[in-house]
Amino acid sequence: STAAWRAAISLGFLSGTLDPRITFTRASTGMVTNSAGTLVTAAVDVPRFDHDPVTLQPKGLLIEGARTNVLLGSDAPVTQNVTVTAQIYTLSFYGTGSIALSGVHVATLVGTGATNRVTLAFTPTAGTLTLTVTGSVTVGQLEAGAFASSPIVTTASSVTRAADVAVMTGANFSSWYNASEGAFVLDFGVANGVVGGVGNLFDDTQYFSASVGAVEIRSGAAISASLVIGSAANSKVAWAYKVDDFAACRNGGALQIDALGPVPVGPVRLAIGSNPWATDGGSSIFGHIRRLDYYRARLPNSELQRLTA
Repeated sequence: STAAWRAAISLGFLSGTLDPRITFTRASTGMVTNSAGTLVTAAVDVPRFDHDPVTLQPKGLLIEGARTNVLLGSDAPVTQNVTVTAQIYTLSFYGTGSIALSGVHVATLVGTGATNRVTLAFTPTAGTLTLTVTGSVTVGQLEAGAFASSPIVTTASSVTRAADVAVMTGANFSSWYNASEGAFVLDFGVANGVVGGVGNLFDDTQYFSASVGAVEIRSGAAISASLVIGSAANSKVAWAYKVDDFAACRNGGALQIDALGPVPVGPVRLAIGSNPWATDGGSSIFGHIRRLDYYRARLPNSELQRLTA
């Protein structure tokens, strides 16, 4: 019935306030762009509601995994040597100057303006990387990873920003979740198309995971459904579950269907945008959650498409 399709819970993240049923933690400070377009510091365990620095429009709740800035004196960096390993790094900064890389990797990143952040992803060999700074360079950052995360301020030593974790547990979860059937609708944006855990419903290995490119539903260690729906920088994703009846779609597009498999057994908590309980150290959207709705019924496929169009 139409009544069964009313959302049992609706979580909006564009207003700048967090639903009191959500517990948010981050074991460090973090930078975020406020509603005036200014980059400011959010205190430990304070959620970051990000904004576009040009249009000032709200982008939603920023969820990122842990990252470490190994470039010292980030506000106004000078020429320095950094020890790196053979993995992908991203260099970023604002300004009109440049940073030239030499030693275990050779490249130059040139700034395009005081309000523009430029980035360079590269993979060095292990050893000493020299960064030669010329001209106006501010908010400098060098971090392991395939893309730039939010700025991390350093002075005389490297600094790690802890992961953002937003969870619902206990009655805050069990009061609305239906173990037999249901549907999620998630509106989110990601950084540079990076695939990460998004809108996860977890109980150790029993979980739903809507990544940028796929929805995966597990029962224990077994995968009940893996529904590849494609990727986009901004997505509305819906997925529905019921015994032998799974479906998912993105942005009103084609449905992916799996007609065989059990539903997860006994999930007791919801993680929004990351998996803090993953044995591999966790995954994160590295992006923004705008809205999450949940329905206590396996919505019709046409409704999944309508809600994400």
